[in-house]
Amino acid sequence: MKKIHIISIVTALFSTSCTYTSQGLLVNDRRNAEASNEVFFGDSVKEISYLEQNWSRYDSLWFYNTTQGSDLIPYSIFLNLEQPGSTELFRSERNMQKLRFLTQKPSFDNPDGLPIGFVKDSYQGKDYMGFTCAACHTNQINYKGVGVRIDGAPALSDIESLLINLTASVEATLADSDKLARLTEHVLAEGDTESEQAFKRELEEILVERQRYDRRNAPVHPNNGNINVPYGYGRLDAFGRIYNRIFSHLVKPEVDNYNPANAPVSYPFLWDSPYSDFVQWNGVGDNYPGKRLGFLGPLNRNVGEVLGVFAIFDLKEKGDIGYLSSAVQHNLTRLEYQLNSLQSPQWPDHILPAINTELAAKGKQLFYQYQCDACHTSSAKFDRADPDRIMVVQHTSVNLLQTDPTMAMNALTRTGDSGYFGDVKGAGFEAKTSALQALQYATTEVVKEPDHDKNIIRRGLEHAADFLFAKQTNPFKKPTQRQVNFETIPVDADAKTVAYSLNVYRGRALNGIWATAPYLHNGSVLNLYELFLPRCSDAEIEAGKKCRSNKFTVGSREFDPEKVGFVSKDKAQYPELYEFDTSLPSNSNAGHEYAAGVTRMIKRNKQGIAVRDEEGGFQLEEPFPAMDSAQRKALVEYLKTL
Repeated sequence: MKKIHIISIVTALFSTSCTYTSQGLLVNDRRNAEASNEVFFGDSVKEISYLEQNWSRYDSLWFYNTTQGSDLIPYSIFLNLEQPGSTELFRSERNMQKLRFLTQKPSFDNPDGLPIGFVKDSYQGKDYMGFTCAACHTNQINYKGVGVRIDGAPALSDIESLLINLTASVEATLADSDKLARLTEHVLAEGDTESEQAFKRELEEILVERQRYDRRNAPVHPNNGNINVPYGYGRLDAFGRIYNRIFSHLVKPEVDNYNPANAPVSYPFLWDSPYSDFVQWNGVGDNYPGKRLGFLGPLNRNVGEVLGVFAIFDLKEKGDIGYLSSAVQHNLTRLEYQLNSLQSPQWPDHILPAINTELAAKGKQLFYQYQCDACHTSSAKFDRADPDRIMVVQHTSVNLLQTDPTMAMNALTRTGDSGYFGDVKGAGFEAKTSALQALQYATTEVVKEPDHDKNIIRRGLEHAADFLFAKQTNPFKKPTQRQVNFETIPVDADAKTVAYSLNVYRGRALNGIWATAPYLHNGSVLNLYELFLPRCSDAEIEAGKKCRSNKFTVGSREFDPEKVGFVSKDKAQYPELYEFDTSLPSNSNAGHEYAAGVTRMIKRNKQGIAVRDEEGGFQLEEPFPAMDSAQRKALVEYLKTL
């Protein structure tokens, strides 16, 4: 007879106690989705459909509506704030859909009908609007009037514009007495301020804070004439903004301590993330809950994430209870566990055209012929529903991939004033510190005497279940060996192996890859078909060479099932679309051109281990023959099956 461990009982109760009952009992199959009636980019839909991903309607809504402690702006202000030059609310369905957030109908756990990923959080007696994980990791593709919502998929939302427009709305309200009077009346009625004067002062403070944030995180490129390259739809420099929030909290509010957040990347998909040894694009932190990069792995990673998305926290002084923060570790642990059951989406042939199985079989042969499996795990090698699956990803040097290096290099080289951390005895901080070191210290600080509801990382009996649960449910009980193909070229003269080995990008698993356009880490390739074409000059494209698009638009949800990606629509017809220009800094669409006969594979021995030369460098294969159109179509067809 098997022993029943108390932690197993706790796990079962912990995972189910709130998932179902907190969302109400009457939830439809559409999970309270609001179909888009506004035709912004010619992609409105009449109905919403969900795919089978092993989540019930209640699981999805719990994921959408569970706070992680993000506190962007007071809730009553967000509910009633108007847009500049209009009385239309900032949170209006029209505005949210234009920014490509997924709108929801009012429901039991979302009474104000906030979009997916927007949630009320209460901290120290005040209510705020903040973001959940779902804001960046839920998406919808539209095809012939049907909107297919996919949990865990990279969002198409434009968070940069949302934040900039929010600042503009606050500024416009303070400049317009009528707007200010209307907003004040609502806030007073909800009891969120003592007086008109007190509220105006609060709103002025919010404006100053928002303006500082927008300026510090502007995606400018100092080495390219300070050109500003907006992220557009479906991208965010999350690392840059997390680092800047840490740095800004290490000094006085009026002191600048930041780096431009100029390396936007596509949001990673979330299915299989608990089963992957590394989840970030550059593999900066592993999922093993050991002592190498943090006590609890995923929990530390998620705490860092919520600090970046507007958790309230203070790094000025550490008391007996640690650095205070609104980050809710209890929910972060439960959110991570919730992902254990999420499965990758499978091609919906009841909505999209059926897969050509004969063509897909040819594509599978090409997949292995071109050694795609050397860097990318495919669902042919594991069961998407296997609770014991372990997915060890391959990291490859940016210099070998030849893709845009901005994100990887920023993560390695960003530094700032260590500020308050410089006074911490025994922590090893100098006047300047790396962003990674500051983030790690902030999120792994041991706290011995927890007597406050929320602080960055807690220790002690009161919250022991959080940490036991996080360790027990993490698939990685033992550390995995990092699978890295990196060149032995230091980033700088004093770089150590651990530093330059992070000048890599991971080869992500490919199950569900069809639902994650645009492609490459920075979203610079429009669809899967173009991923197997070479990068070319404008002149080559004009001469008729088949190449990746150097310019395309992003924002439309209309899906192209043949090439597998979103349709690039005419910006002249839809001027609010984002034009992705691959000639701009951080937007390069170069690299990963194996199928185009450009990028060379690393030689491997019979055991699959990379072969080095006498000087320690990699031996490279001759480039593969460039695929023709029929081969590219076959490979795309195979990838639909994963």
